[in-house]
Amino acid sequence: MPSWVIYVFIGVILVGMILLTIIPQKKRQKQQQEMMNSLTVGTKIMTIGRLVGVIVQVNADNTLHVNVGTEAQPTVIVIDRNAVGLVLQNVAAPAAPVAAETAPVEEPKAEETVFVAEEETVQEEVKTVESESPAEEEKKD
Repeated sequence: MPSWVIYVFIGVILVGMILLTIIPQKKRQKQQQEMMNSLTVGTKIMTIGRLVGVIVQVNADNTLHVNVGTEAQPTVIVIDRNAVGLVLQNVAAPAAPVAAETAPVEEPKAEETVFVAEEETVQEEVKTVESESPAEEEKKD
């Protein structure tokens, strides 16, 4: 086997290893940047120091005022935007489930109406069958 084939093989492996480390890193950076851009007042976050709180103010100098206390007794701290480790609850998230919950509530009402209509039809058929059986037989005899 020629020596240049070994060099090409080693080169392909090195390029593959580099690509396998750079692509996921770029993806993580993009997700991190999207998370940083989505930070708004009312978002529940966890810092890299594991403090959990709600953003009460977003400043232009990349700092956030975060309430880590309760609503009754607020404890506001100022952190750098890069200290946010995780978004626990986004402000816009509750709007979507409310719309989704509204639709299923209406559907069972329509199904109940259909079920009631079918039930009345069945009861009418039962009455018809009952009235024909005993009374019809006596009249015929």
